[in-house]
Amino acid sequence: MRFFNRIFIFSVLLFVLLFQTGEAKRADLKIGFDKPVEITARFLEYNKGRGVYVAKEDVELIEGNRLIKADFIIYNENTGDIEANGNVFFQEDGDTLQSDGLHINIFKKTGVVNKGKIFIKKGNFHIYGEEIEKTGDATYRIRGCELTTCDPKLPEWKFYAKDVDLTIEGYAKTKNTIFYILNKPVFFLPYSIFPVKTERQSGFLMPVFSASSKDGMVIKNSFFWAIAKDKDATLSLDYIEQRGFNFGTEFRYHLTEDFKGTWYGAILDDKGYTHSRYRIKGLHEQDFPWNVKMKMDIDHVSDNDYLKDLSTKIGERSESQLKSTVFFQKPFNNSLFTYELAYFKNLLIKDNDGTFKYSPNMTYFTESFPIKGLFFFDLYSNFTNFYRETGDRYSRLSFEPKIQFPYSINGINFLVSGKMYETDYLIQNAIDDSKSTKRRQTFKIEGNSNIQLVKDYYRDRTSGYQSLIKPEIRYIFIPNSSFRDLPYIDPYDRILKINAVTYSLNHYLTEFFRGTNREVSLLQIEQTYGLSGTLQPSNLYEGSGKRFSDTKTRFTFSTIKDLSFIHENVLNVYGEGFKKINNTLSYSRPNVFNINLSHTYTKYLDDQLFADLSATYKVIDGRYQIRYSIKDGMWVDTLYQIVYHPSCWAVTLTLTQTKRPRDTSFRFAFDLAGITKMR
Repeated sequence: MRFFNRIFIFSVLLFVLLFQTGEAKRADLKIGFDKPVEITARFLEYNKGRGVYVAKEDVELIEGNRLIKADFIIYNENTGDIEANGNVFFQEDGDTLQSDGLHINIFKKTGVVNKGKIFIKKGNFHIYGEEIEKTGDATYRIRGCELTTCDPKLPEWKFYAKDVDLTIEGYAKTKNTIFYILNKPVFFLPYSIFPVKTERQSGFLMPVFSASSKDGMVIKNSFFWAIAKDKDATLSLDYIEQRGFNFGTEFRYHLTEDFKGTWYGAILDDKGYTHSRYRIKGLHEQDFPWNVKMKMDIDHVSDNDYLKDLSTKIGERSESQLKSTVFFQKPFNNSLFTYELAYFKNLLIKDNDGTFKYSPNMTYFTESFPIKGLFFFDLYSNFTNFYRETGDRYSRLSFEPKIQFPYSINGINFLVSGKMYETDYLIQNAIDDSKSTKRRQTFKIEGNSNIQLVKDYYRDRTSGYQSLIKPEIRYIFIPNSSFRDLPYIDPYDRILKINAVTYSLNHYLTEFFRGTNREVSLLQIEQTYGLSGTLQPSNLYEGSGKRFSDTKTRFTFSTIKDLSFIHENVLNVYGEGFKKINNTLSYSRPNVFNINLSHTYTKYLDDQLFADLSATYKVIDGRYQIRYSIKDGMWVDTLYQIVYHPSCWAVTLTLTQTKRPRDTSFRFAFDLAGITKMR
């Protein structure tokens, strides 16, 4: 109702200006306004004895984007009363008021609007009141109040309250409130109270109802708390028939770009467990002095089955490990220092005491920089303390200095590099708590040669395609080294002998148009050959145990902006076939349809199809998702969803089925535009 305050102030200025013009019918003034004021009226008079001003017939005042009209206006300078009758109309920034008449007292700062119709553009609010009374600076009373965000001529829904008392930036108290759908009463509230804010509003969100074969009836109840402009929270109390009440809180803050985050916590006294179950999840980002940045990403659950039982996200239900980290980074000139604390929770084992945690993990690395114009140098170093409650504990310190010699001749590019691996271990024995040290030293020599063949195909002077073919050959040598008595923490601890050559072919097709470029397709194929015997396991190539590695292929294709296809595969050349295949097809037309299809295959482990299809037709959205296991010959997850969303309300029906764990649930959600969340 702050809109009513603007009407009050504007009406006062109207009379101050209107009768300074004497008997003139028109004037252009600028008195107390930001912009010139234009006033018109067919008839103006002033009774000096009574102190009464009268304006009749087509009274109109325009100032910038403000407009007020009326058929008849009278002002008493002794009592401060202003009365307007006949087609009263006020407009500002798209907001409007229409009424049969209004009465305002500028001394008492009170007023009444009869049969007022208020439209607030932000949120598309339509408010009608038989009588809207301003009782104080920020207090109002409305009798016979109707509110909707639909077309007011035939609203699909509306609230009607016999009496409303409200305070700006406070609360509205209503009596005898009825909610209508298509002018049919649906429910009745004898008394209610809700916040009245000009910005975000605290208040209850629309409940969400669902029925599950695993959990029974589920009712999600939420309260949104608008704490301040830069922070808010959502409090939830969900009823789960087969489990109990689940209390959750999500707190969001964005004080500055340098200090922001989101935290979520939930606790459930589950009927099927002897202990309370909980989850804590949060993300915090903060910048400190001296250009130090910090990022905290926490995700912790009370038990291994929490996500499988309670998460509504398909991906989370199949998680095997959770990681919580606190990460700092400090950039220097051409280098970067990072510091990380990390906690891992393995969801596949009951006892997590044997799982390593990083306490801490520190890295320092430099960019490659030239030395005397002859070669380039860079350094990577790392220290990690691998802590766990049971089992041996380790600390590992590694240094990797590297030099590179680039050279080009006749369009052929050469790059020769050498890297040293210096790794030291501190080992704490779990049995007698004794400590020992170990060291590993090795090196890598690498040579790379490639040529780039470029050809442009012009459609006109400013557009066309560029084709770039890049054949490449890379030689890698790492000598044989002993791992005796060295711990195995992760694959970095086993740098095996390599004497091999990797050959690859790359093709890039790029579209250029008036100074902009767009990648149309990419093709990459590579394979490695062992020069001195069978290939040892390494992350530098796919496959080992033979002289030829598996071939690795990547192909991307995007002929038009909204269509893309990605194919990746790893193929064994000794008759074992494909070891990995990934295909992804995406095609979208905004506000029309979205198609996402994918196929993932890992030999002996997984073979799945996933489809996510959605479309919009006028006021109906439809969505279908399915995850199908080719390996097991059955579907794993499915989702069916229909959203009907006319201009001012929406209803969502969702049916989900999953076999991880086995469950079928039906969800119903109802939203009102401007009152609850819409889509």
